[in-house]
Amino acid sequence: MNKPPVTLTLSDIVCLSEKRRMILLLLGKKGHTIDEFTQKMNMTAHSLAPQLKTLRDEELIVLKDGVYELTNIGHILVKNMYPLFETIETLEKDHRYWFSRNLSVIPGDLMERVREIGNYKLLEYDISEYMFDVPAEFSDNFKKSKYAMCLLSVYHPIYTEM
Repeated sequence: MNKPPVTLTLSDIVCLSEKRRMILLLLGKKGHTIDEFTQKMNMTAHSLAPQLKTLRDEELIVLKDGVYELTNIGHILVKNMYPLFETIETLEKDHRYWFSRNLSVIPGDLMERVREIGNYKLLEYDISEYMFDVPAEFSDNFKKSKYAMCLLSVYHPIYTEM
């Protein structure tokens, strides 16, 4: 008895396979050959073949002269995938931290941009040790940074009038 074909939605295609998601995100930057995929994803061509076939069958990618590229619909999808998956990546990194905090005090426009935090390191210190000083690890890393965004809550006795 033949099984009916499985119908995948676009969200199934993107969310149910990390391999497909990685392929799409890589193609969002530039076209790739199968060798480039295997190198960047540390996988065999054999393990990638079913995912590439699914993406081709769903017309999200095309193969032109040995190079996989996004279709117009693929470009639209990937462009909108970046914000979602960057946000997920940011929140997953220290999920216990994020989910244990009251984030309602952060303005909505900043919360919508949480993905822009990108690669970060969570530094937590005992306030009794650093009541009036900035921890050296923070200062040292800040000096080395080429670009930094931060939101700090600092109390210092000389700023009592603020």
